Amino acid sequence: MCAGSHLANRELYTAFIRLITAFHIDPPKEKKDEPILDCLECNAISTSLTTDPKPFKCGFRARDRNALERWMRESEERTRDL
Repeated sequence: MCAGSHLANRELYTAFIRLITAFHIDPPKEKKDEPILDCLECNAISTSLTTDPKPFKCGFRARDRNALERWMRESEERTRDL
């Protein structure tokens, strides 16, 4: 097992929560751009040991533009010296 898997899972959780909190996620406008949800058909590399999804599109709309801009500004301030 990867030694960093717990950290990676927490980072992904944080990223997903931030995306869901900040944005409405809209489906693609064209049928050809929809994700493939079948677990066998979705893999871009069929012989891979891990899943590498085929490209798909979606739209992101800010739920609250002012809050989003504030969060981004605060994030830049906290990470400025990294």
